[in-house]
Amino acid sequence: RRSFYTEYGWEGSRYDGSMTTTEIAKTIRMYCKERYPTWKFSVTSKYFSGGSEILICVMEAPEQIFDLKACRKAYTEHLENEKMGYYGGRGLGMNIEKMLAEDRMRWQLHRISDNYKEYFTEYAFSVLSDVYSFMQSYNYDDSDSMIDYFSCNFCSSIHIGKWDKGFKVVPKTNRIKSKANKPSKVNATTKQESTSETQYTALPDNKTGYTYKITKGEDTRDGSELWVVRIAEKLGREAYKSENIAMQERGGYYSKFKHGFIFRFDPSEILTNRTA
Repeated sequence: RRSFYTEYGWEGSRYDGSMTTTEIAKTIRMYCKERYPTWKFSVTSKYFSGGSEILICVMEAPEQIFDLKACRKAYTEHLENEKMGYYGGRGLGMNIEKMLAEDRMRWQLHRISDNYKEYFTEYAFSVLSDVYSFMQSYNYDDSDSMIDYFSCNFCSSIHIGKWDKGFKVVPKTNRIKSKANKPSKVNATTKQESTSETQYTALPDNKTGYTYKITKGEDTRDGSELWVVRIAEKLGREAYKSENIAMQERGGYYSKFKHGFIFRFDPSEILTNRTA
């Protein structure tokens, strides 16, 4: 752990003081392209007096990323608050559906947090969280506005769309190398998803002794690989909450559709402390 001046300073797991902001932006750009080939990201960097910045803009996605029902409800709540002369609190001050229809969908999120989770689909929020976390893994922040002290590797921000070009939904299929004839989407009524299941024991330091069943499969929406982790034992409410938090920290998220935790990488090693 590096020595921090402020109480809440932190350092990302990939932080390397020898890397320039331009090099980090290039690494993020490659990561986005390889991990999410059906999405389109704009990753730019710039320098200014006393620092630098990396900006990630989500320009295209293969499917709708917004939970339009939740956005509509939040926008209605915002309008009702305005009528009462109240401009704070809950609500969404943007008509997402109208902005999408008029091709001017721009949203400066700046950071990804649970405050925005309700406005996105489960899959989209997992992608945004993963990309944002990857960027921050090269960063450090030792700032405290209360004492007017600011220090970080680079300023970071993530937007949906750009000021001069709105976000678009562009259906795409993933080009799979060396498998030109393999479709990226599989019709569930004609062909089952190809999976292979392996069972592992819990992490050595996990006193609960859970048994994780790891299933490798394919996301039928874009052809990308995914792994579903299910716990063999029945968990109580509090035990589930604890394990849910642990899975999120490991990079997964719970899917009601799959009835398990989704990972976009093979979680075998981090769950068992050994390779599959």
